Amino acid sequence: MSDIPPLQWLRAFEAASRNGNFASAGDELYLTPAAISHQVRSLEEHLGYQLFSRKKRPMELTTMGQLYLPWVIKSFETLRLGTRDVFGARDSRPVRIRCLPTFAQLWLLKKLPGFRARFPEVNLQLHMGTWASAVQSDQLDVEIRFGDGDWPGLRSILISRDPVVPVCHPALRLPQGKTLLALKDAPLIEIIGVADTWHQFFLQEKLSPPTQGAALNVDQSIAALEMAANGLGHALVSGLFAAPYLDDGRLVPSLPLKLRTDHAIYATCPAGPVSYGCQVFLDWIVEQSSPMRQE
Repeated sequence: MSDIPPLQWLRAFEAASRNGNFASAGDELYLTPAAISHQVRSLEEHLGYQLFSRKKRPMELTTMGQLYLPWVIKSFETLRLGTRDVFGARDSRPVRIRCLPTFAQLWLLKKLPGFRARFPEVNLQLHMGTWASAVQSDQLDVEIRFGDGDWPGLRSILISRDPVVPVCHPALRLPQGKTLLALKDAPLIEIIGVADTWHQFFLQEKLSPPTQGAALNVDQSIAALEMAANGLGHALVSGLFAAPYLDDGRLVPSLPLKLRTDHAIYATCPAGPVSYGCQVFLDWIVEQSSPMRQE
């Protein structure tokens, strides 16, 4: 066999590995899921090894697939760098990104130095917080959203799907053996506009929700976390956002319970072709968030 498989087979394999399914890989490469599946199957036949275990959802790489994928990624990266060095960046226009403020502060901004080091030719324009309303959605290249992943006219790429957890200052932690019922009369912090609420949490545990509502209401997860860290009550937040606070001891779990949710963090972009810089950013954020999707 030839030492180098056809490029389109390798692209299909890499995209399917990153997205975890043929449908999303097809959306990215403007091919049908069947076409992606056919190209991956052709690559497997060419190599003589199965690369995916298709019995699980999302699909998982076999041992040979796990060994091969880093080489494929490295090859595409080398080709990209060579193209950039010889021909220059294709688009100097900044990539316009709107981001959840909490996600930006607790995750994205910490990763951006690495992005700048790898892709100095790509300029980013980041919008978040109260200023985001000044930028219309149709003027954006990428938007980091929290929801069910179904937005008409947009391609949605999963970044993180993690449970929602109750957290509080260590002084407010409930004694071992206590149940969610013990929080019914406790000060609760609610995040305005999110679907995953204390009301739902109580219903999930088959308990009557508190009748008086939350003691404090805020419009950002970062504010809820800071309120909880200052002893103002119990907050119900994404496990991803709570992680830095739990790691350094500013917060502790209120209870060993989690709220099951159908919502997740997605990177979205227009369904059609995107700019070079936009595609570079999307590929990078998917790569960086890979550990979060495997948890």
